[in-house]
Amino acid sequence: MDELHQAASAYYNNGSPEIQQLAWSFFQSMDTNCDGQVDWNEFSTFLYQSGNQWISPSFFNDLDRNHDGALDFMEVLTFYYIIKTRSFWCSICGICLTGLYFTCVECFDNVNSNTYDLCPRCYESKPERQRYNQQSDHHHDYFMDNHMLLRSKRGGYGSAILVWFLNTLVGINLVQKLLASIYMIQCR
Repeated sequence: MDELHQAASAYYNNGSPEIQQLAWSFFQSMDTNCDGQVDWNEFSTFLYQSGNQWISPSFFNDLDRNHDGALDFMEVLTFYYIIKTRSFWCSICGICLTGLYFTCVECFDNVNSNTYDLCPRCYESKPERQRYNQQSDHHHDYFMDNHMLLRSKRGGYGSAILVWFLNTLVGINLVQKLLASIYMIQCR
């Protein structure tokens, strides 16, 4: 969560005065009693009114960096950043993916389908993943974590290092895989 706080703060600090005013207006819309902070009741009311009921009290507690039971401006700014940039949920267990996660590369590359994203726990549990896939319409085995997927799409030297790293890590014959499909790595 610290990285998300830092990212939200960086975007705010480097934003135009208009963007900063919009962020302040968002905070004020949640702070309905105008006390300079957003408590759980104000937060949950906002969630209900905006259709974001999926967020749990534990998520509120994660946002509350100083653990005072309320969110200050920067903590609300982090919440805004998360809902605008991290609207991904694990396709198996349903948790909000705010950090590292795994994406099916075939689904990602298909512009006509939704992505298939997994939290590290569900990706690591291959039997659970296979059981879920048998019950759903997902049957691909090509996954990358969100950071490696981004780097692989860049190409060049970083991709060569990525191929070497994955080949070393999981022992896959990537030369054959890369000849068949660029950047799609089958993890078994």
